[in-house]
Amino acid sequence: MSEPCKTETIGHKRPPSKTQFKPGKSGNPRGRPKRKVDMSTALNKAFNDKIVVTGLAKTLTGMEAFVQSIVDRVLQGESKAIPELLRMFAKAKLFKPVPDPTRLTGVVVEPAAYKRDRELGKLGGFYEVSPGMGLYVDPETQEVRTYP
Repeated sequence: MSEPCKTETIGHKRPPSKTQFKPGKSGNPRGRPKRKVDMSTALNKAFNDKIVVTGLAKTLTGMEAFVQSIVDRVLQGESKAIPELLRMFAKAKLFKPVPDPTRLTGVVVEPAAYKRDRELGKLGGFYEVSPGMGLYVDPETQEVRTYP
């Protein structure tokens, strides 16, 4: 081993030249570990990137194209897209569905008298479902209407 030069000063912030990194040689050969991609960061990047929508012939962001596709599906009559659109409305806080207690729900409730008259074939009149709500059957046309 060679001894350090007498002209070389060694001390505070002056390491010996033989222990210093050689030119072109890194002190951290493996480097800094790569950052893991966060899912929310990736989604934000994808939704904010501009894309060209061929059907509309214009440039939209990913989020705008996503919303447009759901709206298009609803307008085409796809029933599975309606809950997706309502979830988007709820998240955007633009639209809050308010339950109307005077309207009948999607569940069909048939009063016992209505079932009996239907089996007998003599439908007609008002059939109460709950106080103030019910079904009215026109005796001549047999048209059923709901009344809150």
